[in-house]
Amino acid sequence: MNTASESNKKNYADYIRLTEKEFQKLTERLGAHQTKHRMKRLNDMKLKGKRPFKMKSDFQALLAMTPRMVEPIREKRTIETMKQILRNRSYRDYFMFILGLNTGLRVGDILPLKVGDVRGKRYINIIEEKTNKPKRFPLNRDIREYTTDYTIGMSDDEYLFASRMTKQPIQRDRAYKILKDAAEEAGAEYVGTHTMRKTFGYHFYKKYKDASMLQKIFNHSSQSVTLKYIGISQEEIDDAIDDFSL
Repeated sequence: MNTASESNKKNYADYIRLTEKEFQKLTERLGAHQTKHRMKRLNDMKLKGKRPFKMKSDFQALLAMTPRMVEPIREKRTIETMKQILRNRSYRDYFMFILGLNTGLRVGDILPLKVGDVRGKRYINIIEEKTNKPKRFPLNRDIREYTTDYTIGMSDDEYLFASRMTKQPIQRDRAYKILKDAAEEAGAEYVGTHTMRKTFGYHFYKKYKDASMLQKIFNHSSQSVTLKYIGISQEEIDDAIDDFSL
C-alpha cells in the first residue's frame, strides 16, 4: 500500500486524508460516485468513533469497504417528503417517482415509455429490459388519474420522461441524480435507481404478506430471492432476535 508521508496528503472530507495519487487510484478502481460514497461513509464512521483501526490508512479503509446495497424507503413519511420535493422541482420527476413506486417497474423500463403506452390504459405492456420477455404491469386508479393529468396536451408518440433539450428519454444516470438529490434532502439513505422498485415490493409485502405473488411480479427465481431483494429477510431476523430472550 501507499506509504506516503502525511505531508503529501490533503483533506478530501473533514476526516479523510489521501494523497492525490491515492485519490486517483480510488477513482479509477471504484468510479467517482462509489469513491465519493465511501468517503462519506468513512467520514461518518470517524465522527462516531468507529474508524476501522486495523486499516493502516484511509486509503486502505476505503478500498476494503463493501458497497452499500440500494434499499427500499421503509418510512411512508419519507416517501411523502420525497414526493413533495420532486413535485416542487419538476412534475416530470415527480411522475417518474410515483410511477416507479406504484408499478414495480425497473427504471430501464420506465424511461423509454411513451405517452401512448400509458394514457387511457389499465396496464403497461412492455418487453422487460433485463429478461427481454413480455410483461404486463397493472396501473392502479391513482396512477391512471395522475397519467391523465400529466399527459394533457401531449401526443401519443412523445416520451413520458423526455429531456427538455433533446426531447429524448432522460438517461439512467440523470434519473439516479434526480432521485439521489431528493433523497438527500428528505433524509433517505442508500437510494438508487432500484429504490422505486424495491420500495414498491417492500410495502406490497408489508400489506399483503404474499411473497409468492411478489415473486411473480418481479420474475424472481424464488421467494427467498424476492424477500432478500426488498430487504425483508434481514429485517425479520432483526425483529425476531430483538423479541427473543432466554
